[in-house]
Amino acid sequence: MCSVSCGRSQATVNYPTLDLLWCTMTTDKLTADNIIRFGLIALIVIWSIMIIAPFISVLLWAIIIAVSAYPAFIWLDGKMGGRSGWAATVFVLLLLVLIIGPIAGSMPEFADSIRSLAGQIHSGSLAIPEASEKVRQWPVIGEQLYTVWKEASTNLAELLVKFQPQLRDASISVLGSIAAAGIAILQFVIAVIIAGVILAHHERARSLANQLVHRVVPEAHDRFVALTENTVRGVTMGVVGVAIVQSILAGIGFAVIGIPGAAFWAFVCLVLAVLQISIALVVVPIVIYVFSNFELLPALLFLAWSLPVVALDNVLKPLLMGRGVDAPMLVIFIGAIGGFISFGFLGLFFGAVVLVIAYDLLILWLDEEKAVES
Repeated sequence: MCSVSCGRSQATVNYPTLDLLWCTMTTDKLTADNIIRFGLIALIVIWSIMIIAPFISVLLWAIIIAVSAYPAFIWLDGKMGGRSGWAATVFVLLLLVLIIGPIAGSMPEFADSIRSLAGQIHSGSLAIPEASEKVRQWPVIGEQLYTVWKEASTNLAELLVKFQPQLRDASISVLGSIAAAGIAILQFVIAVIIAGVILAHHERARSLANQLVHRVVPEAHDRFVALTENTVRGVTMGVVGVAIVQSILAGIGFAVIGIPGAAFWAFVCLVLAVLQISIALVVVPIVIYVFSNFELLPALLFLAWSLPVVALDNVLKPLLMGRGVDAPMLVIFIGAIGGFISFGFLGLFFGAVVLVIAYDLLILWLDEEKAVES
């Protein structure tokens, strides 16, 4: 420690490492030693950012998972007698089973379906049901859809040749999306493992977070730490939790009615819901398929089940996202959706956190102004 007065205050202040450097550079003349010292620190910071840049998204995901799962982990840790390492191992294994299990279970069935469909198309044995006259009466797209459907049912091979360029482009896009999804799943698995390490040392991690926030806002660091934790957990429950509930309920409907590859389509619903895309993109075509191939009563029952499932996120998401957060629901929602639009899926969480903290800082500033005026 060094006692130096650097012009910020007339009183003598104790400055640790970085404060001492700042004080030296602002009180003494800018010597070559100071320039070199500052340049080396800047170089180390830049190099550090460049080194961790490829892992930033994975590390952010790990932090989000760790913060979201912390209450459940503490409960599990207590049940295991405070053995944090074993509790973290069990947590990682359970989460990996929940992630990989549905994927591994649906992939063989999906691969068999694709292989069977390709074989039928190649041999010309694929049978397309006759076009329904009801489709022709649909507004805007009815006539075009009926024409394509009728041509597919009468001469599928000629239709495939006609749309060959579009099918080729679509195939490339699908393959690219599958590859990107595979990479995303791998990154998520790594993030889960890192989150397990963070949870295994949760006391040290929490202490570091408190120290960091205390350096930035010493007057209210506990408030902002709690605000960040609650916002991340609220968004997780509002986004991931609702997506899981929707996909499970949709999968139950698919399985009961007898849709081929029900587990796979439920997984697709999960991905769409997490990405804030309506699962109606999957459910509506399946409803049309059911009405085209099943009796009226089962089709109506499936429709009655599917409609509430599609609309479920509109009810549960506002209730869960703001739970435990001392901020208006509108602020959280705008932050999450705006963050998603601007920065992708990670922006769902950090957009909400940033906007909630900004709102809280604004309220604190306004309260201070009122206190000064009074």
